[in-house]
Amino acid sequence: MCAENTAARRIMSVTQEGAGVLTAAAEEPLDPWLLGLFSLSGVQAASRTLLEFVEAEVPRRSPFTPPKAVSLELSGDEGAKLDDVLAEVCDTFVRHAVDTRHPLSMAHMVPPPLGISVLADLLIGATNQCAFIYEEAPLAATLERQVVDWLCARVGYGAGAGGMLTSGGTMSNLLAVHLARERALQEGRDLTALRIVASDQVHVSLDKAASLAGLGHDAIVRVPTDVTGRLRDGAVCRLADELASKDLHPFLFICTAGTANAGVVEPLPEFLASARSHGAWCHMDAALGGMLTLTDPVATSDWYQADSVSWDPHKTLYASYAVGSLLLRNDHESDRLRFHAEYALKRDSDQDAGDRRLEGSRRLEALKLWMCIRHLGTAGYTQILRRARERTTSFAERIHKAPGLELVTEPDTTVVCFRLVQPGLSQRDVDLLHERVQQALFHSGRLLLSTTRVGGSTVLRAVLLNPLVGLEDLDEALQHVTQETARQAALL
Repeated sequence: MCAENTAARRIMSVTQEGAGVLTAAAEEPLDPWLLGLFSLSGVQAASRTLLEFVEAEVPRRSPFTPPKAVSLELSGDEGAKLDDVLAEVCDTFVRHAVDTRHPLSMAHMVPPPLGISVLADLLIGATNQCAFIYEEAPLAATLERQVVDWLCARVGYGAGAGGMLTSGGTMSNLLAVHLARERALQEGRDLTALRIVASDQVHVSLDKAASLAGLGHDAIVRVPTDVTGRLRDGAVCRLADELASKDLHPFLFICTAGTANAGVVEPLPEFLASARSHGAWCHMDAALGGMLTLTDPVATSDWYQADSVSWDPHKTLYASYAVGSLLLRNDHESDRLRFHAEYALKRDSDQDAGDRRLEGSRRLEALKLWMCIRHLGTAGYTQILRRARERTTSFAERIHKAPGLELVTEPDTTVVCFRLVQPGLSQRDVDLLHERVQQALFHSGRLLLSTTRVGGSTVLRAVLLNPLVGLEDLDEALQHVTQETARQAALL
């Protein structure tokens, strides 16, 4: 490259050394096609092609096609044509993605998204509104307030309630820990004496939250559960009183509505009583169990007494990832998240979606959730979730009747845990058998289950959030389990 071109690449240059006057250098030519990449007209047909390919993959016989040798390496300086990029993505990523709509995809709490949610994702990306301040997204705060109010109403919160959308349960639980800790410190509590009381089934996000809050892992005091993953009566109160007798302060009680391991709904009244007795915050982790406010409102009629509730719409409201929520009985508790900056958030304004939020740059997930709720309504969601609960009950009944299988506990939500009964094997080998059966089914792509630990042993775990699951699919799933168990047991 000649010296003249090198000089032209400089953005600014000093032309009068003494005065230090800056002038713009000659602009480097820009390939016209690069500016065209910001036009949406060029991707309209491509988006249809892409969605058609994804839809074509849905009827496949298995929920997962394991990738063999897939290269996604980014190399070279030159870009590729749009058609070539899409072809590569379809042949690699889409073809080997887990099909969450497949009825035998039962491994985790990742259900199929609503079609309108996928459409909303496209709209959010096309408009690219940053849900931070009014100048960046004028309706972001209004949309978020509407969906948060809808969620609060389901929980039973009244006037003065509020909250925020988050990226999921981990962020929601982190914020709950932060708000509870800040309140305790403002009350003059000693940071080193603060303790969190939760069952031993509490979500791993609380370990992260305690660490980030400067409390340390030892700050979480776990109440033991029985072999079914359930708490014993009075265990929470006894442990809290024991902590207080040692001059430790239980400042936060966490009741889980739908544990990650077995989907158990823990007894909120006991957590509430202990929290009130010790002047503590009571948080309900209902990332999964929030669905019960729609399917069983009588059983959740006391949830309004919790100081905060986390609920993941990307789990039980079938919004595409990632959208969670933290709901607050008293919205003023979130004032502890209020900060100001010279360039933004210069005033206390209900029009700024980033006010009293942890993240600055936020995707406008509120629009997606608003569109989903507006489309289905409370009645539509209730029907879908009740179907999922019915399928869960049907699966548990089949396990009860199946030889060689044992249900860990009756399902409270949409999680079913069950054991493989092998009397002639040691516990170590039985645990290993569960892992091998799950892995063999996964890598074959025939059935997606997960494993976890409940009551000190490894169990198989199915999540039945998918309303597309039919009764015949439940039978096929257990047939796969039974056949694979026989194969793997013979190898031990």
